[in-house]
Amino acid sequence: MSSLVIYIILLAIYHNILFYDNRLGFNALLFVGPLLFFIYNALNRKEIVKNKKGFLFMIPIALISISYFIYDNYFFRKINPLVTIILFLMMYIFTIKPSDRILELLTDIVHLFFCPISYIFKFYKVVQLKIDSMIKLSNITKNKVKSIFIIIPIVFIVIWLLSSADEIFNNLFNSFFSLFDCLSFDLIIGRLILGGIIFTYLGVSLYYLVIVYSKEDRKKSNHHKVDDYTIKLLLTVLNIIYVVFDFIQIRSLIFHQGLRNINYAQYARSGFFQLMFISFINLIIILIARGAKKDTSYNKNMSMLMVGLTFIIIVSSFLRMYMYESAYGYTLLRLLVYVSLITEVILLVPTVIYIINPKFNVLKYYIIIVTCCYTLLVLFPVDYFIANNNINRYYRTGKIDISYLLNDSTDNIPLLYNFYMDPKIEEGNKTILRAYLNVIYERNKERNILEYNISREYAIKKVYSNVVKEKTS
Repeated sequence: MSSLVIYIILLAIYHNILFYDNRLGFNALLFVGPLLFFIYNALNRKEIVKNKKGFLFMIPIALISISYFIYDNYFFRKINPLVTIILFLMMYIFTIKPSDRILELLTDIVHLFFCPISYIFKFYKVVQLKIDSMIKLSNITKNKVKSIFIIIPIVFIVIWLLSSADEIFNNLFNSFFSLFDCLSFDLIIGRLILGGIIFTYLGVSLYYLVIVYSKEDRKKSNHHKVDDYTIKLLLTVLNIIYVVFDFIQIRSLIFHQGLRNINYAQYARSGFFQLMFISFINLIIILIARGAKKDTSYNKNMSMLMVGLTFIIIVSSFLRMYMYESAYGYTLLRLLVYVSLITEVILLVPTVIYIINPKFNVLKYYIIIVTCCYTLLVLFPVDYFIANNNINRYYRTGKIDISYLLNDSTDNIPLLYNFYMDPKIEEGNKTILRAYLNVIYERNKERNILEYNISREYAIKKVYSNVVKEKTS
């Protein structure tokens, strides 16, 4: 483990250079590449790899980092770091200790996220031993060096406080403190804190993986199987309820019957979220049913029926969202509902296979499908798509929520600029857009190569060459 300390230090310094006081952009791609290379070699070098297919998680991790270089979506800028950490954790699990049980996978993710924290002191003991092996000093010299490093910050703080309290004392040390005017202590402290966090996180994570996690035997737990009668009753009752519900959905949403005094948009205004969660719950129930004490043909048939009824529920939710979106316009949340529903439909395929063959590794395909769908969504121009649909809707209906489109993203700037230049647009909307485009320019005009982002760069050039010049001329 001590042989990896130098590389971890270099990665922490590299991370500091790329990200401190910089926005995410090209730097994400510059960091993730070496990080993946380091982790791949570190795990192989320690000979703890049990399944090399686990390294396939590197593909979505790399693609997500590329998205920071291409797009500028505010939502994914915030959520992608968390998703990337989860993908790293799953890569560790499926590489070192593969599992085909959902509960074991979730337990391992939680353990890998939190347990390394308790090994901080042991990791820093390894760091100390590495430093001792590199710098040959006697114990007396080491103690003197430690004393100096402890005393210096305390002396600085005391002198600074006394200088603030007494003007005469301050004059004595005024020339001394002027030597440090060229240094920004906020910058130094900020960089040290960020570097320390990254160094510690990478270090303790690898320490836990190599020293602890890879050598632990997975605890054999007696997986509690639900009583067969309970499963039969649950599947029967729910399927009866779903048959009635689906009949109403088919009658009202598809054949347009039973809604004489109700507007379709109002009818669809609520319900899609509830139905989406119901369909997820049904998938969980089906998985539990196949793990019952007695795997009877009745359970199998009722599970297949539930899959069919769940599909109708998903279609109903999709139609409700479509009607609601047609009436009120596109938003990111509504697009995410569409993607979630499409993902659920795809998940039904391995679910059916699992019902027919309980030995089928359904968890693996669930993870592949969800990871692929999320990665494709991240690589999709979401804000551009939303703005395009809302602007097209405006030309059809004359309705647009212009304030919703004015977000922190630059992906939709080309469309908003074209909309701004349209002579048919009301002067009120033009005034709002002109102010917004100028704000976007001022916010993004100062940038460096580490923050480089194709979407931001294109937006700035388009705004500057037209709106800003128009304002200054």
